[in-house]
Amino acid sequence: FLNKMEISKEQKITDKAEIIANTIISQQDFYLSEKCNENHKQLLETMVGAAIWYLPQGIELWTEQISFKAFEKLLSAKKAKDVKLTKDHQFPRKIAASELFKIKWEKVEDPKAEVLRLYRTKYGLFNYVLPDENKRLVKYQKAKIFKSPEDSYNKAGIKLKKLSIKELKSIYDLKK
Repeated sequence: FLNKMEISKEQKITDKAEIIANTIISQQDFYLSEKCNENHKQLLETMVGAAIWYLPQGIELWTEQISFKAFEKLLSAKKAKDVKLTKDHQFPRKIAASELFKIKWEKVEDPKAEVLRLYRTKYGLFNYVLPDENKRLVKYQKAKIFKSPEDSYNKAGIKLKKLSIKELKSIYDLKK
């Protein structure tokens, strides 16, 4: 019997980052050309944005920010499982894709490492919000409107609260 080799989580994310970088680099000349119309750009950004969405979204990417309403709901719930938290990526993936297409990749020594760095420090970061808050944020995270995560949250009327991972886990543990 041949045992299937287990690929580590880190290798999986590195492989995906490499494919994202290679895809962007291979399509960048077209993306930046006059031949690329808005429909083309939107599709390329959607494809790369979806690939970013499929990168692992572990707790290490949480900003340690939670909406006040989500925090209040957690505290008042009888059971933590009664509260649905949504990971809101504070930086829209299509905008992330657009930014990636504009990088001067010929000056980047290790493109996959750069994709990973940007994902871990910007594009993959998320806040916890309630599902209805997440829906309100969508219209402020569109390409023509988005200015910054802070601006989007402000326009959506969502205030964030700092909460450590330890504090979040203690709230969940108290509710179980």
